Amino acid sequence: MALAHNGIIRGLNSIYLQSTHLPQDKTIQRDFLIYCQCWCESMHHHHDAEEENFFPNIEKISGVEGLMQQNVDQHAAFTPGFEDFQKYAQTCKPEDYDGQKLRSLVEAFAEPLTRHLNDEIDTLRALDKYDSEKVRQAYKGLEKLLMATDNQRIAPLVFGTADRSFEGGMHDFPSVPFFVPKYHGAWRFNPTTAWRDRRELAYIK
Repeated sequence: MALAHNGIIRGLNSIYLQSTHLPQDKTIQRDFLIYCQCWCESMHHHHDAEEENFFPNIEKISGVEGLMQQNVDQHAAFTPGFEDFQKYAQTCKPEDYDGQKLRSLVEAFAEPLTRHLNDEIDTLRALDKYDSEKVRQAYKGLEKLLMATDNQRIAPLVFGTADRSFEGGMHDFPSVPFFVPKYHGAWRFNPTTAWRDRRELAYIK
């Protein structure tokens, strides 16, 4: 989970850092808005899978009703700002793109989101008091759901934000690209290659 959360943060950082440095080019601005849309879709996919499958399974395993409620509450805390950002990415015309506006929308939800992503890791570590094999199987089920994704809009973003070197390179998820790239222009904003190797951001000063 730490790897997935790191990828979410890396994706958001790439959006924030590049947002005000795009050239006045409608194609690039369109591609960047698509990139933002895909990041939002990835976020929805991740948190929906947690709330609809993983969290209920963990509560069944632990026998503790409401054990994961703090995580659900934290999702709700950043949702209004996140939805404002998503709406802008979906409705803004390339010719009307405003990098400062987009950056301010990110700032409105970034702090509660990153706090949640860090807190959730502590919550998961605390599950070691329960049946470890059942918890492991529940997490494998979550991974399977996360991989059952849109191979054209979400998968390229997941690979392009995953860092092969994170935590000493101990993770091999996702292992190899399994998608046929589309929206080629959008993936120029990813902070890593499709093989999860770090690279310089395309538009930053």
